[in-house]
Amino acid sequence: MLRKSLMFAAALTLVGCDNNDKNDEASFRQGLPSKEMVEMKSPRKDEGGQGKVSPFYGQGTLSENFVLTAATTVTVNGSTLWVLDLVQDIVRHPPSSIEGDVAVWGPYSNALGLITWKLTVTRTGEDTYSYALEGKGKAQDDSAYKTVLSGSHTAAVDGSGERKPGYGSGEFLIDWDHNAALPGNDTRDVGSVEIRYARTSATSVATVEADFQQVRDDEVVGGRLDARYRYARTPTDGGELDFVIEKDIDADPTRLAEEKLAIKSRWEPTGAGRSDIKLSGGDLVGEATLNECWDTSFLSVYYVASYNPFVGYGEVAACGSFGAAVYSTL
Repeated sequence: MLRKSLMFAAALTLVGCDNNDKNDEASFRQGLPSKEMVEMKSPRKDEGGQGKVSPFYGQGTLSENFVLTAATTVTVNGSTLWVLDLVQDIVRHPPSSIEGDVAVWGPYSNALGLITWKLTVTRTGEDTYSYALEGKGKAQDDSAYKTVLSGSHTAAVDGSGERKPGYGSGEFLIDWDHNAALPGNDTRDVGSVEIRYARTSATSVATVEADFQQVRDDEVVGGRLDARYRYARTPTDGGELDFVIEKDIDADPTRLAEEKLAIKSRWEPTGAGRSDIKLSGGDLVGEATLNECWDTSFLSVYYVASYNPFVGYGEVAACGSFGAAVYSTL
């Protein structure tokens, strides 16, 4: 997302840079999130391999729900990493100005681009900051600036009060409707996403929460949907991911109520894991559940579906420490 405009970042040039030896550039840079702080990592493979793809779903084939979990992390990462890469490209330059608690980078623009960018970072406390990334058409007046990214960040500190590079917590909002209104941008990305994150040390659990509001539904022409994601990663790279989508999943065109699809995936540092899925609400009568476990090679070893008892296989003992179903509470 933010595709076309964010690609301009690699060629941004500084306009009117002020070289002030007394400014604290490093502190303001530490007031911004990095992509590592908000990255969701999917289950990683053990030495056993990746498994095999089969046209027939069943025991011993690559787990579809592992694939779904991994693809989901890629989707959420893609929605944030573009804009965070742009921010990092901008702050590689010296700020254009620092006045008191406010640092400004830009305005920046590519010689052949259509958009001018400006990043403003404000120190709001000892280790806390707010920031806004704005864009406008290069030929437009400054009153045309639109905020594409805004948020707040707290830099993590150690026991001595020294900041720990690469660690922190905060939240931000990406507005794709504003981005789509900028000249030459991809208008297919719509809606917004609010991200909340915490990565405070190498030994603490890292968390990411993402709430997508009225984003494009690829399966429905002109359709939009809401989706929520909750992610946690242990220091050893085990983790869990909850995600909920609310949309009309029923294929019957006469039944238009929105159902709720809730998925909770959990995995060990070895990559072995489990997904528990529940479909409810809308035009459904009751609830439908599906449970699957995969091994360290991501091969499906256990599968049961409440709506069809004839498709199940495997023993729950194959799920290891994930023997009991745990459903999302989102």
